[in-house]
Amino acid sequence: MITIIIATNRKNALSAKIANIYKAILAQKGTDAHIFSLENLPADFLNTVLYQKEKPEAFLPIQKMVNETQKFVFVIPEYNGSYPGVLKTFVDALSFPGSFKGKKGAMVGISSGTQGAATAMSHFADVLNYLGMHTLALRPRLIQINKFFEGDALTNAEYQQFLEIHAQDVLDF
Repeated sequence: MITIIIATNRKNALSAKIANIYKAILAQKGTDAHIFSLENLPADFLNTVLYQKEKPEAFLPIQKMVNETQKFVFVIPEYNGSYPGVLKTFVDALSFPGSFKGKKGAMVGISSGTQGAATAMSHFADVLNYLGMHTLALRPRLIQINKFFEGDALTNAEYQQFLEIHAQDVLDF
């Protein structure tokens, strides 16, 4: 199972548009993927899930989804030179060490600026490697992403091609 993680809880995030495009690319390649947005974490997540030995009922399906996923694609927006804090909080709330150990992860970085979340992906790769996840070396950086949408459609052909190559690499990984 492949799960695409929208690595922000911001409403109407461009990360969600990229995740949906990525899912469609995988579908064209004959692979079904699941999307999970951090926007769908329980409303009281910080107080009831994080660092609690007994997880609330609302979090159990999320942990189960993570446990059953063998490959992850993280669509990571750049926030203040790194990845969103909610992504780290999400990772910290999962069962340790088994949630990511031995699994495979890939990243796509997006930003409104010119870095394409390069530093964010580097920071997050360090976390994933610490947790025992194997990470794909290819990490597309979609810079100034806000300029390349018409509705939900990506208008940058080069970015579309990067995502298609990356999706194939995820399948082959």
